[in-house]
Amino acid sequence: MAARAAAASLILAVSMAVAGCAQVDVAVDRGLSSKAPGDQAAVEPPAEPSPVEAETNVQRSENGLAPLDASERLRDSACAKADDMIARDYWGHTAPDGSGGPSTFIREAGVDYSRAAENLFYSSAGGPDPVASWMQSPGHRENILDPDLTRVGVCLRTAAYQGLPEAHLYVQHFATPMSER
Repeated sequence: MAARAAAASLILAVSMAVAGCAQVDVAVDRGLSSKAPGDQAAVEPPAEPSPVEAETNVQRSENGLAPLDASERLRDSACAKADDMIARDYWGHTAPDGSGGPSTFIREAGVDYSRAAENLFYSSAGGPDPVASWMQSPGHRENILDPDLTRVGVCLRTAAYQGLPEAHLYVQHFATPMSER
C-alpha cells in the first residue's frame, strides 16, 4: 500500500507538470475588478505564515525576491476552493461545469485584486513536499517567483480524494490587492 501511495504521489507530481496546474489572472488587464474605483477594501494586516507559506518565502528569498505577506482572506479562498474540489470530486482550476475558478473564490473571500494566481497539489500521506514539487514545475515556479504578487494564503485539507483514502490537498492562492497597485 505504501508503494502504491508513493507511486500515486510521483505520478501526480509528473502529471501536474504536464497538466499545468498553475494559473494566473490579471484582473486589471481584463477589467475584472469587483469594486468600483475609490471603493477599495481596507488593507489586510499580514498574518503569521504557515509552514508552506514560510517555505514559499524561503524560495523567493533565495531568488532575490521580497517575501509575500500571509493573508487570512487568501487562506479562506484557498480553503473554499479545496472544499469545492473535494465535495465535487474534480482536479483543476475550474470545475468540469466551468464554475469554480480561482478568481471566484478569491473575490468571494473579499480580495479585490489586480493580479492573482493559484497553485494546486495533492498527494498521499507522507507524499512529497508541495513547495519542492511546485518549484520543479515551470508554471508553479513562475507563480511562486512572480515579483508582482504580494500576498499568499495556503489551505491544506486531508480527505478521501481522487481514489486515495487519505489525500493531502493543498491550494495556494496569491494576489496583489488593488490597494497595493
